[in-house]
Amino acid sequence: MKTLKKYILFVFLTSMMLEGIAQTHLTVQDTRSVSSTPSSYSSSFEAHFKYGSAVGLSESNGNTFYGLLGLRAWTNDNSGGKAHELAFANDGQILFRSGYSPTWENWRKLIIADENENVGIGTTDTKGYRLAVNGKIRTHEIKVETANWPDYVFAKDYQLPTLQETEKHIKENGHLPGIPSAEEVKTNGIDLGEMNAKLLQKIEELTLHLINQQKEIELLKKRK
Repeated sequence: MKTLKKYILFVFLTSMMLEGIAQTHLTVQDTRSVSSTPSSYSSSFEAHFKYGSAVGLSESNGNTFYGLLGLRAWTNDNSGGKAHELAFANDGQILFRSGYSPTWENWRKLIIADENENVGIGTTDTKGYRLAVNGKIRTHEIKVETANWPDYVFAKDYQLPTLQETEKHIKENGHLPGIPSAEEVKTNGIDLGEMNAKLLQKIEELTLHLINQQKEIELLKKRK
């Protein structure tokens, strides 16, 4: 996010500088059907009105047209670096691409928080979560902070469900007590912290049953 803010600030300051030197305002050019290349920009900062198809962007979800800002700090002979374009979509997405003449690199979506400061990657519907990702995540470590860790299972007043009660629940519902069904998980997903706590609760209950069974086995051995 810091990189994004710095880049937007850079574009803004550059536009202000060019406006002060050349004109009182930046005019948007209606080049809707004309594709652009990095060579289109030479020591210039320009605004364009484009069809998505003209610049290789989707025209679905109401994004038929895009507002484009193009920038190249030096001439188009590549000696001063790449040209850059920002594309503003109707659904609030901002896309970015760079390239040396004559070919652009692929468009990339910038990560933008919504009006509630929630961030979506691959989706604009965060469903109220701070971060929503439509796709796979790879990481080295995830730390989930949660309350009500099930040490209460080992409290003296804990009502340990009998195996008969557990068996009855499984036959009637097809899943363990307190654990969501496959259909619920498919619809709502799972909360990692809550699910780990539930699984630990079941492990601790099972451990207590094993301890009790071991005591019964030892007692039977002594009676022989």
